[in-house]
Parts: sequence; structure tokens; C-alpha cells
Amino acid sequence: MAIPTQLTAFPFAGTPSPNLKGASLLRWGAKHPPIDPHVSFAGKTVLVTGANIGLGLESAVKFAQKGASKIILGVRSMQRGEEAKTEILTRSGRDSSCITIVQVDLEKYASVQEFVKKLEKTTRLDIALLNAGLCNQTYVRSAEGHEMAVQVNVLSTALMALLLLPLLRKTARETHSPTHMTFVNSAGHAETEKAWLKDSLLSTADDEASFDVRKSYMMVKLLGMVVMKKIARQANDRNEQDGVIVNACCPGLCRTNLGRNFSLAMKVLTAGFQFFTARTAEEGSRTLVGASALGWESHGKFWHHDVLFPMSDLLQDEKLVNTCWMEIVQALPADTVGSAQ
Repeated sequence: MAIPTQLTAFPFAGTPSPNLKGASLLRWGAKHPPIDPHVSFAGKTVLVTGANIGLGLESAVKFAQKGASKIILGVRSMQRGEEAKTEILTRSGRDSSCITIVQVDLEKYASVQEFVKKLEKTTRLDIALLNAGLCNQTYVRSAEGHEMAVQVNVLSTALMALLLLPLLRKTARETHSPTHMTFVNSAGHAETEKAWLKDSLLSTADDEASFDVRKSYMMVKLLGMVVMKKIARQANDRNEQDGVIVNACCPGLCRTNLGRNFSLAMKVLTAGFQFFTARTAEEGSRTLVGASALGWESHGKFWHHDVLFPMSDLLQDEKLVNTCWMEIVQALPADTVGSAQ
């Protein structure tokens, strides 16, 4: 029997009880990891950003194991990219020709623009898994003048998504098959409260005086969901022959190095907590890989615990969403504004 090339999502089945909160909810997630998707990526060219560590690395391994013809590793360090390539090939048994390493630093717009120019030289792009991200314990300002997580997780990711859309559309038209753009996010986005916002969501998340590691994390994730929703609206007219399926996913709490910039004390505390409440990076990567194979029912939706999961009610506030998107676009390089309309 042939392995399917697309998965079908079903809403709400098998999700945790709404009575579970906090550590109990996380423990449920650890005890009920996602199913490893039974799907083939044969013939596909796949991009994974943040591919040298954690969820990105595990996703790249899984894409290789499931037959992807070409895997592009978007990494900040070429040396670490080479190390990741070696691990991927060792674990998948694939030939080195299936891996391409392309350097990108999401702290800088120019690096993102140059990265996409390099990718445009490839003949096709079937899947863009936008996974790169970080979380800082304290406020850090990027070279572009924004809070670092806002810069990397939101602004530069939005820029990359906008610039990749033409290549994804082109591949879909030429192959007569939908392509995919999947944003890695978190169910924590739904914990953002409107009362936290001093002015707009972006300005509050970007404000040093307002920085709180927990609240800032949630707001950055909500901003990321705004990006996904807006990109999904722009991507296509749901032409199932040559469109781009855009969705977001949450792997749940996983044992990764997302908090690599935390203090030693915080790392020790986090590691102890995650031992009992977190999934492994491999288990989390099942969600990322599965989301990138979903059909049109997932377009503009959120994949979590192997189902299409409810999103924050704030994403139903069109004024808030439109204001957020306008501010995000205004923060991007001027020459990309036209493609964001």
C-alpha cells in the first residue's frame, strides 16, 4: 500500500480535558505525544529554518527519513549546519546530496533578504517550515532596534514568509499541487490578555519598560499568529491545484535549547521542571512535520495535539489584527511593503 503524501486533519478529537491547567496540562502532553505522521515527502524540496538544533534538527531528520528529495537547512552558523547535516545523514541513511546548507541570521533583515535570493536559484520549494526562534530571560535589543524575540520570531519571520510566497506559488503552479508554509508557534499565544496592552500589541511587546519574560513570550506568540493569519489570507484564493496552504502549529512543551540564553540557575530550574512535563524534541517534531503535510482544511488554522486546535479569541478582533499587521509591515524594509498589501 502506498504511503500517503497528505494528511487529513480532524478538529478537537483527543484533546486534553479543559479542567487540566498548568503543570497538569503539560504532564498530559508529555504522556500523550503526537503520532509520528505516516506520510511520504518523496520528490519534495523542504526548507527548515533553525535546523541545526532542537525541533528544527529533529524535523529535518524526519523529513529525510520520510523521503524528501532535498532538504534546505536555514542556519545561523555554517559550522553548526555542517554538524547538523552529518547527524541527519547518519540517522536517516541518506546520501549527502539531499542536504543543502544556507546561512541566515534572522536578527538582520539584509541577511533574510539575501537568504531568499539564494533560495530563488533553486528549481522548486514545496514546504517552508519556519521554525527559527528564541526566548530571552531579559530584554535584548536587536541590531534593527527591536526586542530580540520580536525581531527574530515575528518581524524577520514575516519578512521571510512574504519573500518566500512567490517561490511557493511558482512551485504549486508548475507541479499542479499545493505547497505549504508552516509557522511554528505555541498554544501560549492564547494566554495573552488585552489588558496587558498599553497601546498596541507590537509596541507593548517591543517596549523595554514593559518586558516580562512570561508575558512577552505570550505576546510574541500572538504576534506570530497574526502573521500566519495575514499571510494565509494573502497566499491564494484557495485554488487547490496551485495554491499555498498556510498554517501554524504548536509542538507542546519540549526539551530543547529554546532557553539557551537563560541564566544557569534558570536553566537548571527549567530542566528539572521539563523532566516531568515536557515532550522530547523528536516527539515535538512530529507536530511540525505533520502540519506541513495537512490539506486545505488546515489553511489559516492551528495544529496542536494532532488536531485543529482553537486559537486566541483576540485573533477574532479584526481591528487588533489589522493594526498589528500594519505595524509589522511598517517595521519591515520599505521595498517589501508592496508584497505585504
